Amino acid sequence: MKFLKESIHKLKDKIKSKGKPSRFSIIFYIGIVLVVVVLIGGLVHQSLAYKSFEVVNSIEKNDNVSVSYQVIGNGLLRYSKDGVSYSEKLGTTLWNQSFEMMSARVVTCGDYLAIGDIGSNQVRIFNQAGQVGSVVTPHPIVDLAVAGQGVVAVVMTEADSNYINLYNSKGEELVTIKTNINQMGYPLDFALSKDGQNLAVNYLTIADGVTGTNTVFYNFGGAGNNEIDHIMGSYQYDSLYPKIEFLDNSTIASYGEEDFVLYSMTYYPDVVKQVQFGREIKSLFVSDKYLGFVFRNNMEVAEGEKVPDGKYHMEVYTTSGRLYMQRDFDFEYETITNTNQEIIMYNDSECVMYTFSGKEKFRYTFTEPIIKLLPKNTLDEYILIGSSAIEEIRLK
Repeated sequence: MKFLKESIHKLKDKIKSKGKPSRFSIIFYIGIVLVVVVLIGGLVHQSLAYKSFEVVNSIEKNDNVSVSYQVIGNGLLRYSKDGVSYSEKLGTTLWNQSFEMMSARVVTCGDYLAIGDIGSNQVRIFNQAGQVGSVVTPHPIVDLAVAGQGVVAVVMTEADSNYINLYNSKGEELVTIKTNINQMGYPLDFALSKDGQNLAVNYLTIADGVTGTNTVFYNFGGAGNNEIDHIMGSYQYDSLYPKIEFLDNSTIASYGEEDFVLYSMTYYPDVVKQVQFGREIKSLFVSDKYLGFVFRNNMEVAEGEKVPDGKYHMEVYTTSGRLYMQRDFDFEYETITNTNQEIIMYNDSECVMYTFSGKEKFRYTFTEPIIKLLPKNTLDEYILIGSSAIEEIRLK
């Protein structure tokens, strides 16, 4: 904090030496000081290492094992094949909705979430106030996504055809696209931009016995209206890319088994960068600014070569494809997730957190088995779901 105090003193001295400052000068220098405060605050938080936590709130866990959990806004979502409920405080249910699904899948963006019955025909659309719309699809659902304003994209398949339908938050159909599996391929994964304007699909292709990926980009705004089936462009690869996602409304990341590709789609899609790892990706995690990957280290090295510092190797890249951080570690995790500030890894009894700069932030062994550890939208606060209790905790 010494640097901050010196900056403030220099600002005072400069004002005194120049007499009465102009309003613009005051605003300018105050702005500089505020920027310095924010930067220092961020650096201080990045350097913190927490040793324990306090329980802010706790309730008895009486859900069965088939219930899944997810943080939405400031509350906790619980869902299963029988229905969904939402509570802002652990013991206070704001709303619940019953339904019957064989294979419920939840997708979220901003204040909206959609629950689809994979392999069947039902979609429910919610915001934090409850259900706002529903859809009965004309074909079995393969996958779905939701945008920040509640637009839902649904991928369906029937016989030799794929269908991509877009619905508004009320469940009213906006767009429908039909493609032939023999020509386009079978959908591996797809992603919808947060504004609901752009869509990217990775199709599995098979040509002469060789599997590949056809990555196709769609636009449902003014630009796409001038193109056949709203298609803005496509890229063909001789390897599989089983996952694709939007990092923002115009930046897309597609992940292969040993590499990833970044695209820009301000109008037509362009490849920004492709990073080849030369080894298989074990896990990946993504924030607003970073893409993270974990690999297994080869602990058998030739004579004279450096032995890795751990069983696993982590690399973090910026969304422009620049390597930002790398480190080795030994922690045997079962789940890896993240917020925009930290990387979270845990197994059934232990948890380790790292900052994106690679510093260890938190390490702890719990006395009760961990079912789920969910970061809240408040810094350093989490929902810990154990075998007998659900707790809101804060690091200290």
